[in-house]
Amino acid sequence: MQASVRIMDVDVDMLSNDILISKMNEYLIDERLQVILFASTELLNLAVENEEYHELIDRADLFLPGEEALLSAHHSDVLKAGDMVVSCKSFGLVLENLKKEDRSLYIVAKSEEEAANLQSYCLRMQPELKIVGSCVYREEMDDAAIVNEINNHIPDMLLVDLETGVQEKWIMEHVSLLNANLCIAIGGVVNLLTAQEKKIPHWIEKLHLAGLYHKIVREQTVKKDVRARIFRKKVAQYNNQIEEMNQKDDNV
Repeated sequence: MQASVRIMDVDVDMLSNDILISKMNEYLIDERLQVILFASTELLNLAVENEEYHELIDRADLFLPGEEALLSAHHSDVLKAGDMVVSCKSFGLVLENLKKEDRSLYIVAKSEEEAANLQSYCLRMQPELKIVGSCVYREEMDDAAIVNEINNHIPDMLLVDLETGVQEKWIMEHVSLLNANLCIAIGGVVNLLTAQEKKIPHWIEKLHLAGLYHKIVREQTVKKDVRARIFRKKVAQYNNQIEEMNQKDDNV
């Protein structure tokens, strides 16, 4: 099943995990580079406030919810129970269900640590996957050199994890130059994927602070719930403003 929900004037694609798996396997045999953006609440806020970013996400082949907080006003728990895509965790299901398991992947990340964590995550989800390379992106770097580096490896998939806004601009500016079948953007929601890959730092273990470390991780989960409530309130305020504007227009 595929449809869309409108969140603060932005259409977010809604589809089942089975449909996503099918589509991504189809994309991998298409000659044109297809782009899938997993959206964060930060990206949606940016798109609402800035038309440039709204236009950028409109160019994606799929614009999917990257975190459940996005769907806080749309019964995300029910959607999740119905096996719908509610976060970027569905990317892991896709990796597990690749029709051709030994597909190749190139990673563009904002730090060496995140590149390593993503590599670990992807191989855990699909051991036959070939990680052909990775690079740490800096805005001062030569874009042509990065594109050439990616294209030299001819990856089936390009996994991009950059800062919100920078990521979407970079992808859409270079989409016609990249030699890959599928580009998946997870910047802004990457921690949902790599949380299990992060090891407790040795110095924390040495100081016997592992319990405190896990407590902080649990508190970060609570913060996600708070963020969902804040975002739900913002969506309600936005909808109320639109309704008031429409009523004023009707009264003119």
